[in-house]
Amino acid sequence: MSFLLAAVFLFSLNNVLWKKNLTNSSTEFLVCYRAVFTSLFSWSALFLFLPSFSVSLSDYLKITLGSVLGTIGLFSMLFFLKKSSLQWVGIYNLIGIAITTLYVWIFEKVELSSVLFGGAFILVGFGWFLKINSTNSFRLTMHQHALLFLMTAAFSSASLIHWKNLTNEVSPLVIISNQESIVFFISLLLLIQKNKFDRIRHDLLSNFRSIAFMSFILLAAFTCSLMGLKVTNPVVSGMIFLASPLTTILFSSYFFKEKITWQHWLAISLLSMGAFLLHEQAN
Repeated sequence: MSFLLAAVFLFSLNNVLWKKNLTNSSTEFLVCYRAVFTSLFSWSALFLFLPSFSVSLSDYLKITLGSVLGTIGLFSMLFFLKKSSLQWVGIYNLIGIAITTLYVWIFEKVELSSVLFGGAFILVGFGWFLKINSTNSFRLTMHQHALLFLMTAAFSSASLIHWKNLTNEVSPLVIISNQESIVFFISLLLLIQKNKFDRIRHDLLSNFRSIAFMSFILLAAFTCSLMGLKVTNPVVSGMIFLASPLTTILFSSYFFKEKITWQHWLAISLLSMGAFLLHEQAN
């Protein structure tokens, strides 16, 4: 559970750093540039700590399938967020947790009664967060709903596949190296397709330090999330990650001096209580 909590804070820090430092470049370029660093870091760590690792063909195909689905989910979310808010992403994340819970309960025979009490606090806290951030412009086009549906299906499937890979003793470093390589190749193809190279020299130089630092934070977050997923299950992991928007608010208040309202503090308190209860029940 501690790994999942650390992952939430690291992903939230990454979100704020993205907003703080990288506002003048295209999404495709930023993801591709980031993936260069994360791929190099993860493959270096893999050969350093597991120099004689081996993966069977069947495991490799399952790892790659999970990585491709995770990448599809990532880009679906990013393309949606270009023209809409994080609120709808949160609503679809709840739908994804419901689907994952149903699958794990029916097909994997995982006991979920121990997470109900803590999970209830998290769901109420997240529901309150959605309420206080609701706007009048709540309608989406069919295209936007399609992106969100694709994101939810891809992320939920990737989480289940990676969970099965981890329970079969596949190293998180193998999964991360594979995932980041696929993110790099797909983002590079998108970048080439859109022919966004007019400012690439300037962007490479101006974003070098911030991208390198973000890549390190992101790798640590990925590692913690996979380690947490390995010792829990996709349902608990999904519930814990509902806290991400609120921990992002905490970091934003520090970096951007944004005011946190009492309503946000209430949501943060409910989520924190739920995370504490899940941690206690897991131990």
